[in-house]
Amino acid sequence: MNEGFQIGAHKIWPPVALAPMEGVTDRPFRSVIRSLGGVGLTVTEFVSSEAMTRDVRDAWRMAELDPGEHPVSIQIYGRDPERMAQAARFCQGLGADIVDINLGCPSKRVTSGCAGSALMREPELANEIFDAVASAVTVPWSVKMRLGWDHSDYTAPQIAAAAQARGAQLITVHGRTKSDAYRYPARWAPIRQVRDAISVPLLVNGDIVDAATARQALAESGADGVMIGRAVMSDPWALRRVSAELYGGELWEPTADDRKNFLFRYLDEVEIDAEREGRDEPGRRSLAKLRKVIGYFSRGMHGSARLRATLQSVDTTSEARDMIGEFFARSFFQGGHQPGVDLHPDSPEP
Repeated sequence: MNEGFQIGAHKIWPPVALAPMEGVTDRPFRSVIRSLGGVGLTVTEFVSSEAMTRDVRDAWRMAELDPGEHPVSIQIYGRDPERMAQAARFCQGLGADIVDINLGCPSKRVTSGCAGSALMREPELANEIFDAVASAVTVPWSVKMRLGWDHSDYTAPQIAAAAQARGAQLITVHGRTKSDAYRYPARWAPIRQVRDAISVPLLVNGDIVDAATARQALAESGADGVMIGRAVMSDPWALRRVSAELYGGELWEPTADDRKNFLFRYLDEVEIDAEREGRDEPGRRSLAKLRKVIGYFSRGMHGSARLRATLQSVDTTSEARDMIGEFFARSFFQGGHQPGVDLHPDSPEP
């Protein structure tokens, strides 16, 4: 039986991780997802090392952690080894149990600056970054990457081996290339080459939406655990469900009240952050974040398009709560309707 794995002083159990997702896995989202169970590791949305070292407020906000959120990894990206090292030190100071280096993001905004998955084409620079981060922190550090830039050159095995040689204690591989973006299904079998190249723990990522796909991804890749991202946006209990079916636990399906309370608790957490920051008059930021999460979460539910449209016109979070309550009070949801998982190509998982 899989007993998880150790990263530094931390046991990752169950070996099921919440993936970093730009604009999604902020502190409130991670806090609520972790409370649902089945999560062995959470990872922040990626943080620009350039912005963090230039003291940009939003960068520091993205790296905020919950006091009880452990083990947790802060993910950083950039191409300047010195700034990456400085950002890694900051992350350690913020309480990160792991600092993760992003070599996986395929977005043009990141790769146009030759960071993220663009570094899959620059292994020498990637090695400089690994060396710089390794010398800057005492907490474990890890790397998340794609298979390579394109299908002509899978560089993941070589880069993973180089990262391990420089001290990386965890590797995560998304089963697509940068050129794939999200247009094609993830390929888990090529990740087996990374498994053969390293001895540290390996997580497989990409298109894992349930226990069946998790089992297949693990079997094909030889990984020690799974990292799940986009499926969680439309089904926040996906991690708990996969963990229960693969590693033991109570199989349980959320009720209409559970789904409603998920949104209410998320809004509570968002409002706490907004109030602390003192920049949410009259609730615009909280409403914007709620609308985004509902956009993913409610897709596939009967009548959800109307809910999403109606929420665009409300002016206060109190009004939003009333509308959400009415939506989930409809008898249609009392039968335990499950929304479909929509892995649309614009999802932000890096």
